[in-house]
Amino acid sequence: MNINAEVTPEARDYLVSLLEKQEVPGMAARVYVEKGGTQHAETCLAFCPPGEESPADVRRDFDDLALFFEAASIPYLQDMQIGLHGEGNLQTLTIKAPNSKKPAKPPKTFDLAEECSALRVPSGESVTLPEGATVSITQALGGSFTVNYQGNLYRLSPEVTRQLGFQSDAILFEPPGDGQISDQQCWDAMRLVYDPEIPVNVVSLGLIYKLDIDQDSHCVRVEMTLTSPGCGMGDIIAGDVKSKLLQVPHVEDSKINIVFDPPWSYDSLDEEARLELGLI
Repeated sequence: MNINAEVTPEARDYLVSLLEKQEVPGMAARVYVEKGGTQHAETCLAFCPPGEESPADVRRDFDDLALFFEAASIPYLQDMQIGLHGEGNLQTLTIKAPNSKKPAKPPKTFDLAEECSALRVPSGESVTLPEGATVSITQALGGSFTVNYQGNLYRLSPEVTRQLGFQSDAILFEPPGDGQISDQQCWDAMRLVYDPEIPVNVVSLGLIYKLDIDQDSHCVRVEMTLTSPGCGMGDIIAGDVKSKLLQVPHVEDSKINIVFDPPWSYDSLDEEARLELGLI
């Protein structure tokens, strides 16, 4: 994984001097983006003592300056520039990252930089994909990837995709001013959960039967179903729903109950799903 970054000579010398003042041999700096791909993205630079960098980080040397770039932040740090502003004691570093707020798009095919855990689709069997494996993305929705490897489909969780340096469909809600859980935000959060085999979210698929919000206990309860009782990915999909709901402001707990009465059918699809699947 490559990073296109520039450090001006003045900024380089300033950083080298700053790192030397820490009196830690081999001290470097680490660059990363918080809330990358959103309007709230912040580009950060922090001290990085030897051994505290992540194995997935990308190292770039600018003469005597060593910088580590967080793998998950690489798409947002492309074409960045670190400069220096001011004079004397009023000098400050400037960081320009023009892509920090732009949603990152993963490549269609890539090689795994490290071995990673995955789930075989549709059985849900846990497997480990080897380092160097060439995979093709068939679906990148809701933060997770469905990839094709040697003719089989596998799901990479949002945690794994971030570990590999990718991030998509970032979820970020503004907390309601009244301190209450927003019903609309809960539904919007669940719309970021997708069936690993179908490019349609669980709300449009008609899998969500009921949403109950307890404002006193800050708990959200969901009753949902699956397209088939034998779906091996059921627990994973339900876990994704729970995870997304916990990112909604003021939600402290979420409980997911899977039911099969009434059974799911194609009649449950909304218009968006029917269009996506070519049924209308």
